[in-house]
Amino acid sequence: MGNLTVPIVCEVATTRDFSQLVSNQAFQVDSSSDFTLRVLLEQLEPDTHYYYRFIINDDVTSITGRTRTAPALHQQTPIRFAFVSCQERLNGFYNAYRRMIIDDDNRTPDEQIRFVLHLGDFIYETRNESYQQPVDENNNPMAGGLLNGAGEQRTMPPFPHGGVTSSGIEYAKTVDDYRHLYKHYLSDPDLQAARARWPFIGIWDDHEFSDDCWQTEANYNDTGNNSNIDEASQQRKVAANQAWFEFIPANLAQSETPQEDLVHTKPFEYVSVNNVANDTVNEENMADNADNLAAINSMSIYRSLRFGQCLNLVLTDNRSYRSDHAVPESISGNFDFFLQPRVAVPLYILNQLDAGKTANNNNPHTHIYVGDVVPNPRLDSPPGTLLGSVQKQWWKDIMRHSDSDWNVWANSVPLMRMLLNMNSLSRSVPDLVLSADTWDGYVTERNELMSYLLTNDIANVVSFSGDVHAHMAGVVMQDYELFHNVETSHEALPAMAEVVCAGISSRSQFSVVEEFTRIENPNELERSIRSLITYDAVDATETMTTPLSSPQASSPKSTRINNLNNTLLNGVQSGLVAARTNANSDIQQLRNPLVNGHLKYIDTDANGYGLATVTGENISVELLSITTVTVDSDISDPEVKRTATFTIPKTDLAGTATISEPRIHGSPPFPFLQPDS
Repeated sequence: MGNLTVPIVCEVATTRDFSQLVSNQAFQVDSSSDFTLRVLLEQLEPDTHYYYRFIINDDVTSITGRTRTAPALHQQTPIRFAFVSCQERLNGFYNAYRRMIIDDDNRTPDEQIRFVLHLGDFIYETRNESYQQPVDENNNPMAGGLLNGAGEQRTMPPFPHGGVTSSGIEYAKTVDDYRHLYKHYLSDPDLQAARARWPFIGIWDDHEFSDDCWQTEANYNDTGNNSNIDEASQQRKVAANQAWFEFIPANLAQSETPQEDLVHTKPFEYVSVNNVANDTVNEENMADNADNLAAINSMSIYRSLRFGQCLNLVLTDNRSYRSDHAVPESISGNFDFFLQPRVAVPLYILNQLDAGKTANNNNPHTHIYVGDVVPNPRLDSPPGTLLGSVQKQWWKDIMRHSDSDWNVWANSVPLMRMLLNMNSLSRSVPDLVLSADTWDGYVTERNELMSYLLTNDIANVVSFSGDVHAHMAGVVMQDYELFHNVETSHEALPAMAEVVCAGISSRSQFSVVEEFTRIENPNELERSIRSLITYDAVDATETMTTPLSSPQASSPKSTRINNLNNTLLNGVQSGLVAARTNANSDIQQLRNPLVNGHLKYIDTDANGYGLATVTGENISVELLSITTVTVDSDISDPEVKRTATFTIPKTDLAGTATISEPRIHGSPPFPFLQPDS
């Protein structure tokens, strides 16, 4: 539309036919906001459906949207919502949203979803990454790409400007590039239908700006020994913030709240910045150059939303204020088993470096062993932070002052530890955490927050999280180091429950990890590591003593078993024996509850979403996995592969958080058994 100014009328009504208007306002939009419009209505009735539409140039009318206001402050009303994350457009279709809509149509009005909680990675900022390649049921790249019901290929056209890394990755660089992404993502009919049906409540993770980012820092060139160059990207951060603000509905101008002194949101405000290296950080772990701080402060999204008496929804920003990852890329390449700089990281190194100058009771080691003995790069650094000091204090104040039945924490990355006890496989290999980009990479602050809940007798906090492309459920321990030690495990208290949803369409955790373990001419250790991820059931040396279920094994095209679930759930020795015997009795006999015994459920090869119903007595949760994302459901009924259901009971005592065992409907993921087994 160039430099045109376009008149728009926004109509809001209590009836779908707009016969009962409550607002009818005229606006003008232009290219300065990419022709997007934000309308904030106040003084609406609580717990009420409203319908809205836009009329452009007096003759073009948008589809009708619907929203629903929250119950009055202390109204005891059950709250049902969906939670989603990670919707990479080029890897798959948004069949999960279609499934969500169809199921909601079949519910009574009181049982329908009120809102969709989006936990981040609404867009992906690149258009030719390896993880954006869709794979078939055998985890091999698909030929021909993704074709919709009309036979058209799902694509992402080149960026208007864009940047290119030394390895050829094309990424969004300017505000027009990020706008380009949002417009193509939002052209999806299933996503459009979902956004029209429900209000979306959103936070961001990394891909709304840059993969594995921290503050204004990108990480494309952080590839171990090949390069230790961080990429200061203040201008990209401002551009990413602006596009998010334009295309993601969020009330960042909260003028009235029960806790007005705890409001920290700030609508986007453009600032002119330069790309300046973030070489030094202050005692609060912020890169202390004016451009970094200005770019971050161009907008603030952490906030809390109250839904009657049952639910206080606490939304944090886990990227803009976090410190750099604990293990520098310059030393991560010293170990052969590192998959990426922030994947499969040795636990002992991670804990020591994250603690910085507070390690070893404020007496950190001057050198560390990482294949070679090297100077401790964080000898004089403050402990790592994921929230930043100001947001962390806000979080504590919110939790301490809340009088709601439940505090639900919307987390873009999981809190639960995902440990690979590799030392039981070989003394030359240390125990690893699956990802240092999650809270596992910021253990000092996680322990601080969990201890704060226990010390202040704060119960009934639940984290709903995304990012890792897997369904998971369990409890978050106050201190996992206590939990992993047989002599102190009884001292580790469960501070809160957590449920993690898989991606809407992004490649599953299993498919990505499995691809990493494909090695030509592997040695004995590499073969063992691969068997912990996947094995062929036909090659098992003993007949199954109890039939094990697996989507892969039930397919005539493949007998590959996803063993990653079992390795994480039960430990490395259980994973090894599964690959040798495929026998449930052996798997359970070698289970080590001190590894990830806090975990009740995991499905690493899933796409789908979660549903939660919050009442004064409990939270019931469903994790739904759809059959495929590589075949477009169009307007048909996407099939459900499985649903796992949990109950989180309300408790009056901090440190007693729990979640039920899963009730699985459909084909269970390995190593879970059919209900009658």
